[in-house]
Amino acid sequence: MSGGVDPETPPSSGGSATGSPMARKPPRHQLTAIRHCASSARIAAASTDLGLDSGTLSLISPADIRPTFLPVFRSGSCANIGPKSYMEDEHVCIDSLIEHLGMRTPAIPAPGAFYGVFDGHGGTDAVCFVRKNLLKFIIEDGHFPNSMEKAIRSAFVKADHAIADSHSLDRNSGTTALTALIFGR
Repeated sequence: MSGGVDPETPPSSGGSATGSPMARKPPRHQLTAIRHCASSARIAAASTDLGLDSGTLSLISPADIRPTFLPVFRSGSCANIGPKSYMEDEHVCIDSLIEHLGMRTPAIPAPGAFYGVFDGHGGTDAVCFVRKNLLKFIIEDGHFPNSMEKAIRSAFVKADHAIADSHSLDRNSGTTALTALIFGR
């Protein structure tokens, strides 16, 4: 594509006279909670009119209301082989850890997502091994989820040792990894 507006973007969604796309804001969602204020005298009068006992009515402060909105992670990916004769790189896009792992436990906060880009070199053995096992090593680590940094460091070290100790993986292959583990809001 040569420096223009995305052909799939409708003209009304943005674009300047120079053809560069403008940043768009996400759509506004409806409020999950609406705060109503009323004096205790007004509540007492309304409860009397409705035949309710005002002692059974209670006020809830905004701090006591937990929003029900939880984000949904969405991702996309693209891979290009480049000048090499075969692809040595891998990636992983897991938008829902609970769906991917097939379980919901207190150890895995919701929502959760895991993303990774793995740049392979010298073959595909190491990159495929890390792509397949790194998340498992993180979740199985004894520090997870209380100390995420320790769990992630430990998982990378475990993957490194597993590759070095394996007799079935090509010792000439290797990988660099960039990962993101996202929990909650």
